[in-house]
Amino acid sequence: MSEVDSQPNLRLVGCDDWPVAAASSAARGAPVRLAAESRDANHKPPLEPTDPRWILAARAYSQLEDQTLTFQHRERLLRMGGQLGVRPLDVNMIIAIVQDHARRGIDLSEAMEAIALLKQPGAGPSAGWIWARWAAAVATALVANALLIWWLTA
Repeated sequence: MSEVDSQPNLRLVGCDDWPVAAASSAARGAPVRLAAESRDANHKPPLEPTDPRWILAARAYSQLEDQTLTFQHRERLLRMGGQLGVRPLDVNMIIAIVQDHARRGIDLSEAMEAIALLKQPGAGPSAGWIWARWAAAVATALVANALLIWWLTA
């Protein structure tokens, strides 16, 4: 392998020694800055006080007993989440986030960004859309069966 092949095609401007430049860039926290920039670019707006996810988080936080929820409180939160249109998985994630923040002694308002990452209630397909898809599937199956019967009898 020649010396030319081992040299990179790209180089940092203002630095002739690329391994030293790469090491110093990592030492200065370039990955941390990139992660922060990516997080800022994808930043979702904070939750509204009327957002069902935030309502569940506040209710869960108020019902914590020694940083955990009793079974009855968890069941009530799951029922409440169902009434608000929040999926059971998301309700359990909200409970886990709230409990984690309580254990670490972090204020609930700091959990807003993590809770905002969960799926918004009602963002999935509506019941009418699901029935329309089923109806289309049944109609397609009937047409395919009719064509198959016609082909076999012709």
